[in-house]
Amino acid sequence: MAVTKLSNQIPPTRPNFLAKLRSVLPENLAQALLILLAVGLGGGAGLAAVLLPNPLIGFVGVLGLVVVGVMFARPLVTLGGAAFICCLLPFGTIPVKLGLTFTFLEAALLVLFVVWLLRLAVSNRLQNESQGLVSSPFDWAILLFVGLSLFCYILNWQTANSTDLIHSYAKLLLAILQFFAVINIVRTQVAVDTLLRVLLLSGAAAGYLGALLTRLPRDLQFTLLTKLSIVAYPTDDRVLRYVEDDPTKPQRATGTSIDPNSFGGLLVLIIALLVTQLVSNKPLLPRWLLALMLLGPVFSLYLTYSRGSQLGAIAVIAFVALIKYRKIFLYALPFLVAGAVWLPSTFLGARLAAGFALEDQATVLRLAEYRNALDVIGNHPLFGVGFGSIATLNLTVPVSMIYLTIAERMGLIGLLFFLLIMFLFLSYALHRLYRLKTDRQQANLLGLTGGVIGALAVGLLDHYFFNGEFSHMATLLWLFIGLAVVQIKIGEAPNPAIEDNSS
Repeated sequence: MAVTKLSNQIPPTRPNFLAKLRSVLPENLAQALLILLAVGLGGGAGLAAVLLPNPLIGFVGVLGLVVVGVMFARPLVTLGGAAFICCLLPFGTIPVKLGLTFTFLEAALLVLFVVWLLRLAVSNRLQNESQGLVSSPFDWAILLFVGLSLFCYILNWQTANSTDLIHSYAKLLLAILQFFAVINIVRTQVAVDTLLRVLLLSGAAAGYLGALLTRLPRDLQFTLLTKLSIVAYPTDDRVLRYVEDDPTKPQRATGTSIDPNSFGGLLVLIIALLVTQLVSNKPLLPRWLLALMLLGPVFSLYLTYSRGSQLGAIAVIAFVALIKYRKIFLYALPFLVAGAVWLPSTFLGARLAAGFALEDQATVLRLAEYRNALDVIGNHPLFGVGFGSIATLNLTVPVSMIYLTIAERMGLIGLLFFLLIMFLFLSYALHRLYRLKTDRQQANLLGLTGGVIGALAVGLLDHYFFNGEFSHMATLLWLFIGLAVVQIKIGEAPNPAIEDNSS
């Protein structure tokens, strides 16, 4: 199948998926199907209102079907919805159980895959080359990594045959494989810019939400967050989180991400995009608005007290400055001086000092996890222990490092493939950065690449980017990689002749 080139302009005509589907059906059949669908929805809503104890249930169900229909018709909306969910409702679960309990994020990604495969089938029937398969230079490495993970899972099936563990692993696979759907569905510069705006706005909203919640009385915070139990959010005492789980110590910001460390990792990705856009010559949003949007994530990142995420954010900003926007160093100088004077007298300063001295409780626990993980890797060096229950592996918690986590689960071979993918991606992105046609395209690519750098830096002290229980973090990582590949292909396309297939 042909590998297509991408466009950085909008063509005069923009045929969407429904138009293509109508073209392969008899003329009257498509209209008849739409009429039957409308009648079925209306009749279903009426019956639900009469038969169900609460009439609202039926109408909510019909509304859900309409939303799903829009998602099928407009996959860019689906992908934007997935980004929104990752930032603001990552653990939200559909309150209807269909054998398994699906999260909103899973549902969005599954719809994305179905739409992509249907488009591919329709394009084949129409012999439409512009809808063909898009590839990246490291597809083979990702597929081998996924295949190896499946081999490791099956190899250790006896520890991972419960429904919950299968579901967790499936969510992780779905997060990784969405990379292929992204690079095949997002095909225009307008689509890339739109998705980045969604990420910027959703991430900024998450940052402000996390900061504002911690300013409210704790009882009110607890009441508001437990209202999310309708979509399966927790309602126990750990809804509010504290440093070292000690209520006498400062509260940690979580927003709607439940865990302060994963929330910090999310904010690092958003800060990478915001900072890059802020210093870009052609930002996606007004500069004053970007500056205002940045305040929420930065303040929330401080309130997470997640040292790994805070150091990751510094690494991202330094990376962006070194690669292209060196004026950041000049802008950062006053903040560095103020921080050097103010930080040592704060709780965070004392916490950072204790962490570097390997003295505080969290650091001692993390070192114990590392020793335990190294023992496990030493006993299972090639293919790891799979994705089974950690209780069977004499582990109390997952090891707080993505690299040791992968080596535990998939052995040193799995870790080697992961590092190879990241090396190939970063080489590909940085080598082509200055080949892109406009400063906006370069800023988009640098922000996305900076987000990946941030995730890899945070991964030195956290494991959330490779954990099925936090699949939204893995989804964001591979979404950033996918959008970066799309931006490169659009920026390098010599002939903007492809139609807008992202609508």
